[in-house]
Parts: sequence; structure tokens; C-alpha cells
Amino acid sequence: DYGKRLDLRDEPIFTIDGADSKDLDDAISVLKTADGYSLGVHIADVSHYVREGSALDREAFRRGTSVYYADQVIPMLPKALSNGICSLNPTEDRLAFSCLMTVDRQGNITDYRFVKSVIRSRVKGVYDEINRLFDGDSSAELAEKYAEVLPELPVMRELFELLYQARIARGTPELETVESKIIVKENRVVEIKPRTRGVSEEMIEEFMLLANRCAAHFGRTHEIPFVYRVHEDPPKEKINSLRETLALLGVSTEPLRGDVTADNLSSVLEEARDTPLKALINRLVLRSMSKARYSEQPLGHYGLVLSDYAHFTSPIRRYPDLMIHRIMTDLLSGMSRDKVVQRYHKKAPEAAKQSSKTELDAVMIERACEDCYKAEYMRGHIGEVFTGVISSAAAQGLYVELPNTVEGLIRADTLPDKCRFDGVLGFRPEQSGKSYRIGDPVTVKCIGTNVNAGHIDFELV
Repeated sequence: DYGKRLDLRDEPIFTIDGADSKDLDDAISVLKTADGYSLGVHIADVSHYVREGSALDREAFRRGTSVYYADQVIPMLPKALSNGICSLNPTEDRLAFSCLMTVDRQGNITDYRFVKSVIRSRVKGVYDEINRLFDGDSSAELAEKYAEVLPELPVMRELFELLYQARIARGTPELETVESKIIVKENRVVEIKPRTRGVSEEMIEEFMLLANRCAAHFGRTHEIPFVYRVHEDPPKEKINSLRETLALLGVSTEPLRGDVTADNLSSVLEEARDTPLKALINRLVLRSMSKARYSEQPLGHYGLVLSDYAHFTSPIRRYPDLMIHRIMTDLLSGMSRDKVVQRYHKKAPEAAKQSSKTELDAVMIERACEDCYKAEYMRGHIGEVFTGVISSAAAQGLYVELPNTVEGLIRADTLPDKCRFDGVLGFRPEQSGKSYRIGDPVTVKCIGTNVNAGHIDFELV
């Protein structure tokens, strides 16, 4: 298997993932050069093992993606592949598909090439540990574990900061959303808290983004069938709704006049950055956007402010990545462009359509599971009092989010003063009394849960 591959086993390549991750599909290497940086993003060569049309491939296409919830995963591929031979486990020789990029001192990609390679990851890096090293942790234990790659870390951080500044400069909205971290022990939820992200998580995201850009550019410029990750302009009605809601909240809508660019939305987020409405406005801006999807057409990515974007970096857990690995492999191995077009002109659109559908299914499943876990957790806290924030409003009542990300409903018929839903922000009393609107802090008591339905009921205190 190594004969025609670029041998990178002597390079200081390594993975950085969560502590519990077992399906390691991306590794990195960075070198500082006279003109900038040489960045390698090395991705598990899943297409070598999952051959087109095989039973494995048909099932991977049907699933479309792995599904993650709490401490569980329903993998797209059998664990013998996803956690075994495909996973870029430390000190093991692994087949990879490498994107080797040249980046200048301004963070611009000046050159790239894709090659089939063989690598040997030096260490299984862990986000928390890398963050500690970035923060100056000089413990002997960490120094020993990361000894082979320690010289790379300052260069990686330096390159990340350049790429981050370049992303901000092109007007990419910095949406800050809070995900839940559900901690399960012995099949029971023992804690729920916001998931935090440090420098290393953002750094890996930037490096993967760069490789994804190169893959999309490769597909578009070679004019071959491809599966792009696209994000279209927000629907005008959603922007109008955002404008109206911001006005009711007393937030300036000046950036939303005329055609609204991603940079305009960035301005709205920036104005709210240091205000109590920050989380709410982030949520409102996110809801105003289109949903990203897969397409055989290179429609660009509105939210990232990129003309070229695809998903190349996670073929273990996403089918569109696996599909474009196959397409790129055939062209790079010498297959003529005409034959590549003939082979994939129907398969690429089919993969894009199926992958978009299965992604939505997975998101709904993950959210539903998360809701059930949260209801199970709160079942042990019935009768307790909490402080939260009204996160949204609907005819049925007010949704309140607690600091640990748990959300529950105050039913409309339990509100005092005969309040009515105003259709946008919350509830107002029919005559006199207190109004309740999104963004307001409230004190609530948990009065009940329905674990199977994933529902939590609160009442005002």
C-alpha cells in the first residue's frame, strides 16, 4: 500500500482531539519558512478501504453521517474502520490523504497540493492539554508526552492567529453559541454544563477550514463533479424579521439597510458584544441565516465569506468527504477529466442530496436525545429554584435557559396578570403589571419533567 505514496512517517505529525475521541480522522504538521508557513493537514484515507458500490459504501451512503450524543456515537462506518485501521492512532502507520499548503505571512494560501501519503502520528494530542501548554504549563508530564512536537506548538499558534485575523478582516461573523456538555456516569446524567472552547479547538478548526477551501478550489478549477458545502444568502423575510426584532429591542438596525452582507451581520454582533443582549442577539442572527447544505454547485459560503468551500477533513464520519476523496483520488491517479465527469456526474448530486438529508436527521436526533438527557437530569431537581434568562417566546409560553444550558417552559396560562403573547418578544399584561420578554432575567422553580418527550416545566417564583 505504501509504494506510490509520499512517505511522511518521519515528519512530526500529530492529532489534536477531545480526550474521549476514538475516531481520529485528521492530523497536522506545521513548519515556519522564509516566506511564511508550510501547513500539512493529513486526513484518514477512508476511500482506500471503503470501495465504491461495496456493502460498506451503500450503508455509509444510507447513514450519511455519524450521530453523536452525550457519551455515545452511532458511527457511519464499523468501529473496526472508524476507531481502528482508518483512525490516525499514535505510533501506528496509517494511510492518509494529505493537503500540503503554503501560507504567506498575511495568512493567504499561495500554493497547495493533494497527495496520497503514509503517516505515523507522534502523539494523541488532547485539546485541554494543548491549551494548558499554550497557557504556559511546564509540567514534566506534559513536556514528556509532547516532547516530539513541542517545537511546533508556538508556530501553530502563530499561524492560527494570522488566519484568525484574516477571517475577521474579510468580515466573517463571529457567532458565539453555547453547546451543552452532558456528563454521564454509569448510564446516568450527573452534570450538564456549557461546553468551552479554547485556543487549540479554534486553531484546529482554522487549519481544517484551510484544507476544505483548497479541496473546493481543486474541484471548481478542475471543473469536475464535486460535493460542495454551501451557505446561501439569508432569505429577505428573515432579515426583515431580524431588523424588526432588533428595533423592538432598541438595537441599531443601521447595518441592515439594503443588501445585507456577512460583514453587516458582524457589525450587529460587534455592537452587542459587551451588552446583556449579547447571547440573545447571537441567537437571533443565527436564526436569520440560511441553513448550510451540500450541493454539486460551487455556490460559496455566506457565513464564512468564502467562494470556495467543501468538506474534505472528516471522511470517517461524513459521506460527502468520502465522496470527494474518491473523485479527487481518481483525477490525481491519472484518470482523464472526461472519465471522471462521466463516472461522477450523477453520483455527486445524489451524494449532496442524501448528505443534506441525513445531516438534518442527525441534528434532529442529537437535539432530541439531548433534550431527554436534560429532562432526566432535571427530574432530580424538581422543586429547586434557579435563575435563568428568557431565551425565546411563543404562544404556549416563555422558554427559560439556565446557566448550565438546560431550557424549560413557563406555560402561558401560569403567567400572572393575564398576560398575552405580543407575537415577537414575549408577554404583556392586558391592563397593568409586569411584562416578560426575551433577554429578561427571571427566577424559576422546576415543577416537572417528561423524560421521554424531553420536556421540562418551570414556573415563575
